[in-house]
Amino acid sequence: MSTDLFEIVANYTYDWESWFLPDGQVRWVNPAVERMTGFSVDACLTMPDYPLEIVHPEDRDAVRALLKSALEGTSGNDVEFRIQRRDGQVGWAAVSWQPMIGPDGERLGVRTSIRDISWRKSAEDALRLAKVDAEKADRAKSRFLAAASHDLRQPLQAVSMYVSALARREADETSQEILADIRTCLDAGNELLEDLVDISRLDAGVVVPEFSDVAIADLFEMLEKSFQREAQDRRLDLRFVPRSIFVRADHAILARILQNLLANALRYTERGRVLVGCKVRGDAAIVEVWDSGIGIAPEYQDKIFEEFYQLDNPARDRRRGAGLGLAIVRRKAALMGAPIALRSEPGKGSVFSITLPIAQGNEAFEVIREDGQLDLTGCTIAVIDDEPHQLNALETLLRACGGQVIASNTIDGLVNRVAASQVPPELAIADYRLQAGARGSDAIAAVRFKVNRTIPGILVTGDTDPERIAEAEASGCRLIHKPVDGASLVRTINQLLGKVSSAA
Repeated sequence: MSTDLFEIVANYTYDWESWFLPDGQVRWVNPAVERMTGFSVDACLTMPDYPLEIVHPEDRDAVRALLKSALEGTSGNDVEFRIQRRDGQVGWAAVSWQPMIGPDGERLGVRTSIRDISWRKSAEDALRLAKVDAEKADRAKSRFLAAASHDLRQPLQAVSMYVSALARREADETSQEILADIRTCLDAGNELLEDLVDISRLDAGVVVPEFSDVAIADLFEMLEKSFQREAQDRRLDLRFVPRSIFVRADHAILARILQNLLANALRYTERGRVLVGCKVRGDAAIVEVWDSGIGIAPEYQDKIFEEFYQLDNPARDRRRGAGLGLAIVRRKAALMGAPIALRSEPGKGSVFSITLPIAQGNEAFEVIREDGQLDLTGCTIAVIDDEPHQLNALETLLRACGGQVIASNTIDGLVNRVAASQVPPELAIADYRLQAGARGSDAIAAVRFKVNRTIPGILVTGDTDPERIAEAEASGCRLIHKPVDGASLVRTINQLLGKVSSAA
């Protein structure tokens, strides 16, 4: 093809085309340059330093180096730079270039092709701003949830301690029924707050899986004990089909995932049954939760994994939860690299599954048994909380379980009482946020210094702000969230003191 024919064809191309001779002088420019830059072809051909006068001043050195490299025989594609149009406006362009070789092998120079990408950069900027706005909104949501959760946890925490203390006293049948109803209400509130804590911990990035060999049969046994009563109350047939295999997973995370899936299955199944089973496919185990519930239409099967999304619950019936369970399932499963799958048909039911690698060994993580010791006889515990009701409730519970308590609402007061006590504390419990900006971790550190040894510490918090959670996790103390179940707290104390192992 002759150079004249080439120029005729190139004159009709949409992109801004140029031909540079081997000595770097411009030989030809097509008319598209005027559409993109406002400069005519004649103006370009007479520019002393074409095309650098059209390039944004901050990008000229880079384009000069690119042209030098091109004239040395290189080629390239889609390199971005800014142009400064004749009217002063700034736009974005992307250049591609190739060496031009004649039919006899002689070097004819370099051809450049420049495309206007201003629209693409505008779209990228809009996307970046939208991402920033979304991240701000997400942080605002986390702060709101943290504040609301903290304020709700304070009264629930005190009520929970008092109920646990009352339950240890003799009472008539009517009183026991009232206590049971109070526990049911507390459990519902606690479930919502637990979900908020889970989301906040995931947002904070402090959830790190600790993998071990988990026995499926033991996990199913624990789940059956936890959910059989609820299934009976709903008149549903709940069945487990265990297998004698171990999977590689974080026991606590896997248990939480299956608890959420089971709770959802029972919640959305009015009649029939819920089945939990496990099948093996090669080196993987697939744990499945089947239900004969309402089913999920295909267009909603992605939406149900979004936070606060619920099917067929416009009135926000709290008996169906807060809409966080499946969002937690998806995010926690992702932490373990375990795929979550869903098969469902409206009116016939659903099957949720999680796929896990089969463990090569058999080191089972033993679940904590519900019959762990709840006796604190002989234990001396230091306690600090700046709210009188919270402090009194915690003292009441610990003493009801036989423990000796050294308590105060200030760090100085607690340290002085520890110094005056004939028996030093074996463990310290502190509310995370104290008066005047002090923290529970500071109080525990002060008690440890006073007794001259590192005793176990428990931080109790109603805070779900991701930054606060990360700070508390870094303190080296056991972190538990309000409202705390009395039996769970006592069990944790005994575990930390070595009286009941975590595998007991």
